[in-house]
Amino acid sequence: MEITVTVDGKAVKVKAGATILDAAKAAGSRVPTLCHDNKLHPFGACRICLVELEGSPRKFTPSCTTPAIDNMVVRTSSPALIEARRMILELLLIKHPLDCPVCDKAGECRLQDLVHEYGLGESRFDAEKGYLPPDYESAVIERNISRCILCGKCVRICDEQNAVGEWAFTRRGTRTRISTDFDRPLDCEFCGECVEICPVGALTTRQFKYKARSWSLEGTPSVCNYCGCGCPVSFERRDGKIMRVSPARENYLCAKGRFGWDAVHHADRLTTPKMRVGGELVDCTWDEALAVIATNLKVIKNKRGADSIGGLGSVRTTNEDNYVFQKFMRAVIGTNNVDTLARLKAPRGLNTAFFSGELSRMGGHEVILMLDKDAGEINPLTGIEVVRAVNKKGRNLILVNGGYNKFNKIASVVLDYNTPEVALAELLQAMSSGTGSDAIKKAAEMLKGAGSVALIVPAFLTDKEYARTREFASQLKNVTFYPLVRRSNFQGSLDMGVLPDYYPGYQKANAETTASFAKAWDAILPETAGMNAVQMIDGIKSGKLAALYIMGDDPAASNPNLKALLDGLEFLVVQDIFMTETARIADVVLPAASWVEKTGTFTNLERRLQQIRSAEEPVAESRPDWEIIQALAKKMGGSLHYGSARDIMNEIRSTTPLYADLAPGSIWPQEKSPLAGADADLSLSSDVINKKEVIAAERLLFSSGMTITRSKEIGTIRHNC
Repeated sequence: MEITVTVDGKAVKVKAGATILDAAKAAGSRVPTLCHDNKLHPFGACRICLVELEGSPRKFTPSCTTPAIDNMVVRTSSPALIEARRMILELLLIKHPLDCPVCDKAGECRLQDLVHEYGLGESRFDAEKGYLPPDYESAVIERNISRCILCGKCVRICDEQNAVGEWAFTRRGTRTRISTDFDRPLDCEFCGECVEICPVGALTTRQFKYKARSWSLEGTPSVCNYCGCGCPVSFERRDGKIMRVSPARENYLCAKGRFGWDAVHHADRLTTPKMRVGGELVDCTWDEALAVIATNLKVIKNKRGADSIGGLGSVRTTNEDNYVFQKFMRAVIGTNNVDTLARLKAPRGLNTAFFSGELSRMGGHEVILMLDKDAGEINPLTGIEVVRAVNKKGRNLILVNGGYNKFNKIASVVLDYNTPEVALAELLQAMSSGTGSDAIKKAAEMLKGAGSVALIVPAFLTDKEYARTREFASQLKNVTFYPLVRRSNFQGSLDMGVLPDYYPGYQKANAETTASFAKAWDAILPETAGMNAVQMIDGIKSGKLAALYIMGDDPAASNPNLKALLDGLEFLVVQDIFMTETARIADVVLPAASWVEKTGTFTNLERRLQQIRSAEEPVAESRPDWEIIQALAKKMGGSLHYGSARDIMNEIRSTTPLYADLAPGSIWPQEKSPLAGADADLSLSSDVINKKEVIAAERLLFSSGMTITRSKEIGTIRHNC
């Protein structure tokens, strides 16, 4: 149902239940706000959004909290309103420190903007400025209480969106302030959303302190590289260097996405190629390094065959990097021994039974069943969308959690189990027979009556859990799966064919597919299936695999037992951005550009193609991965000729039907996949390798990877947790 509202003489139609502020925006009338944000429930604290209503006994009314009524007539900029807003600003400034020259918020402070807009001069109020010392005790975030205008945005976003509730209004009357309980240092997720939403300089970050003014920053849109969600970001630069990272549009960023970018400036960054001479890694030129690699790979290939060489790709590199890598292994080396160790950390059934839904549509489901209590730690945006669905849409959350975390506070039902297998078995029994505990029966009734269900699939599933999950889902109506994916471009690496038995686009490596790609690439391709990552590790033990090329992975750090095994290879090449544990034992080490230093695409867990753009120049002599591989291919007589990442994507579109018409920002539909409806398992399992993550903190949110452990800011959080 729509209603008509006249704003400043212009009639507009809005949905019933819309506020006057919504109507004003529809009419194109600007109403200033300080405490309002579209991500939050209306609050009405600052009163700067006052408007006049024709025929109302009240002179002014706050537009952000007042519902619009049919045939309402509103004025937003009368002389009386202007004067009222000036008075409100003067009241806000009574004790507000005038320290704009040293405040990091200057230039993007909403209060500062409004003071300039309304032309405030000397205050009519003679009051002493109240000074409270800044709080420097918390990790990464600083709090200046004197600047706070009590808009409550930080309190509300921490509660309504994050379900953490770290901030609160404390004390009473003129002594009211926003603080933690007992004014202790912050102990939260450190996502920085409170800093992002603060309209003044009450909350700022230590990482950006005194580095630049907002008007001197140039934004470069890109994508976060820390988990499968792939949140859009803006790299804000000054003089070609990143100063801070902000979420794109009205998106969300976790601690890793907002603060973890500084890892690319770590001292461990590789700056020059290195080769092993006399047992030591020494600097060398690119030409020397590539010549050594080409010679050794040719010798091993001629001596022991192409299948004695293997390649491990990366989920931290772009689609273009991965495509060129697997093409190099197949068309130049001549083997299908190409895979990624990240498949050991993938949920079974991904892209066969559990194609992911769009995260932004989580709130469209009546019931959400979360089978992994760590969803908010592994994929923070997935956790945020769950909280939004509950708090903004009123959806029911059924949580399987044998412990306690923030989701317990918002769940309609908590099933006290440590594994999903037992919970699903109990739910199946309750749905068929009506028996079980009160919590199980309540959850079963919710699920049976739901018109649609969002099912959050754990990051790891045993065979029994996989079978049970599929069986259970078949008993529900309109199920959409949301698998948890730890690594950033895991989806893209699979799509690009970094698999021993599939070419790009999940085209099975059979005679027909091989002939098609041989024609497209003008190359002779291997006809037999290759070894997967686990088989390659076993092949090193048995002597079947003599050489290994690793692009962007560090198996020796993930599993120290592999160090001696890898050290026993005839020839090991590592291409990475850091001097990793695996790089330290390599015969040749090649310095690669990081994700903030190159252009290309990622594909996130939703199968959404995302554009990344270079925000900084590559460090020293480092190069984009695809450029390194192309240079090596030429040394070996291969024919890879790309001028840019765009050229590679054009070839991907021509050889990979899933990407043929896929524009950046779009999702390739699951029904187009050759694996749709199949029971093809794209995960790997092993009792020996990669049984643990690179963990440097108890919480996955602040660790879980080789890159994030090199972030100074995230390290500060870990040490304060």
